Amino acid sequence: MHMSTDNNADSLRNPAVDFDRSDLSARGILLFLAGLLVAGIFIELVIWGMFRFLSHSTLFAQGNPSPMVQAQKAMPETAPGAGLQNTQPVNTQVFPQPRLQTNDVVDMDTLLRQENKILHPAEPFEDSTGTIHIPIDQAMALIVQRGLPVRPSTPAPEVKAQAVTQGKPTQAAAVQQP
Repeated sequence: MHMSTDNNADSLRNPAVDFDRSDLSARGILLFLAGLLVAGIFIELVIWGMFRFLSHSTLFAQGNPSPMVQAQKAMPETAPGAGLQNTQPVNTQVFPQPRLQTNDVVDMDTLLRQENKILHPAEPFEDSTGTIHIPIDQAMALIVQRGLPVRPSTPAPEVKAQAVTQGKPTQAAAVQQP
């Protein structure tokens, strides 16, 4: 077999397995990415300026109340049911339940105290479900002293299975028969 020394790449190219080189160009992609970068920087600067303006504006100062707050005080109710028809009297100045947590440090401290009271009681007590609560240290000492409960073992089923498969009673099976 004789190989041609002609290194012409055009003779090896198949025109049916080619792609259209006019659709995308590296220049177009780079221009798009540069435009996207410029637009992103422009938008960031506009938003930064807007926040800076609003933070120094007297319109949005922290002392101003929300426009959603009622400017007029609620009328005091003199008689039951005087405010709304078919309803019980309601104090509109008090926010209804459930209220948001106002002091999370105190609430967490209260929760931890309640949990520690159950986990480390001064003396054993029984709750409403019949569970007896004892201190953890005492419970661990009882487990060390008594050990963990163990399920009783059952006789090995293989002795009975061998007797049935062989058709003859084994010595163990013969002893058990009356």
